[in-house]
Amino acid sequence: MEDLIIKEREFKEDIVKIINNSNLPAFIIKPILKELLGQVELLEQEQYNKAVEKKNKENVKKEKK
Repeated sequence: MEDLIIKEREFKEDIVKIINNSNLPAFIIKPILKELLGQVELLEQEQYNKAVEKKNKENVKKEKK
């Protein structure tokens, strides 16, 4: 758990550095971030679906026993 907390903080710091070092104006950065957020939302849904599928398979195995 602690590893995830550290990774999250480092990830945020890296993104901030990239944005600040890009020297791009906000009107260019904003649509890029919106597109990235859309991709993250799709990934989140995929991960959720896989977790539900895994849980359902585990429940089926338990019921068979």
